[in-house]
Amino acid sequence: MITMMISAIENDFQREFMTRIYTDFYSVMFAKAKSLVPLAEDAEELVQDVFADLIKRVDCVMAVDSKKLPAYLISAVKYHAYNFNRHQKVKKSHSAEDYSEEDMELIADKNALPEDIVLRKEAVAELKSALEKIPEKYKDILEFKYVLGLSDSEIGERFGLSESGVRSLIFRARRKAYSVMKEGF
Repeated sequence: MITMMISAIENDFQREFMTRIYTDFYSVMFAKAKSLVPLAEDAEELVQDVFADLIKRVDCVMAVDSKKLPAYLISAVKYHAYNFNRHQKVKKSHSAEDYSEEDMELIADKNALPEDIVLRKEAVAELKSALEKIPEKYKDILEFKYVLGLSDSEIGERFGLSESGVRSLIFRARRKAYSVMKEGF
């Protein structure tokens, strides 16, 4: 995957520079990522994300002093690992699986009938099931919007989209989740 990203760079000098970074520093970056996240697959994905960001800013990376480049790359890995771990923590804290039956009943409206509580629990279960079946980027954008409460501009920065692009993606994500839920009936 990383080699495909590098090969997509049009400028020969920049492509050679990023190839050198990949061959010289990949193992160090992966080892650092592996020490910061729990799973090796997550570490691999994290390093891929770092390289994607480095490729976007290849001119800035090329301007870094060669003696400081290893520290720069490790800092990039640490930054991405921090964001990854923070994102995982937020996902876990907002997961319905973390709530016991008693917690769910406390969350439910105190005046709700038992049938309403059961229906609400079923709806939450259906929504969770639908979210597991939609593409990851749709799941992420819905989480950023409705769980984390980020604005369209903040989401746009993370996805590299304009605000209208974010709204369009949210619309498609909601439509996809709805169609998955509809198929369940």
